[in-house]
Amino acid sequence: MINWLFLDKNICYICKSNEAVAHFLCKDCLKKLDYVANQFKIDNYQAHAVYFYNETMKKLIADYKFNRNTSLSKVFSSILYDYGRVHKLFDVDYILPSPSSRQTINDRGFDHIRMICDYFIDDINPSYLDNFTKERNTKAQHTLSKDERSYNLKGAFKFDGDLSGKSVLIIDDLITTGNTVKEMAKVLEKSNVKEVTALAITSEHRLN
Repeated sequence: MINWLFLDKNICYICKSNEAVAHFLCKDCLKKLDYVANQFKIDNYQAHAVYFYNETMKKLIADYKFNRNTSLSKVFSSILYDYGRVHKLFDVDYILPSPSSRQTINDRGFDHIRMICDYFIDDINPSYLDNFTKERNTKAQHTLSKDERSYNLKGAFKFDGDLSGKSVLIIDDLITTGNTVKEMAKVLEKSNVKEVTALAITSEHRLN
């Protein structure tokens, strides 16, 4: 059940008591987030992250993905949409929400990144890049060592198509080592993609 339907749109979606002022959050809850607007490189790819992965953001991501607090999808969507619009990241041909495996979607009950993007996809020019899939279920990246994270994702993604002259914006919730972006970009490059950029809600990168 999508519980945000039952929340007052003027009440903070985190504390559920104070008046919301931005991204469906109140001033007090917004202060607990660490806004960094970071830009950094993952190999040769430009990446962006809106917030630093502090304890508050860690709890929010976990609450959304593992406790199925789907009301937070609207919060995350507003964050990504505002940042992407201001930084002109939607001037691309395709949006690619980082896909989950079929097993993960079945277990969780929803496609967590796609749900976030669904709120704003009709308000931007690019469309979804269809048929890009995660064929193999993998372990959660944050539970693994640096070496294990790289091996964990090898061969997990699949796409059949021609992206000659096209640009793609990958959207994810969290960037840590960047291995997910790297593996997805490798698959896109095999289809002759012109440019790949990444945008995440949060990351462990603090410096530009």
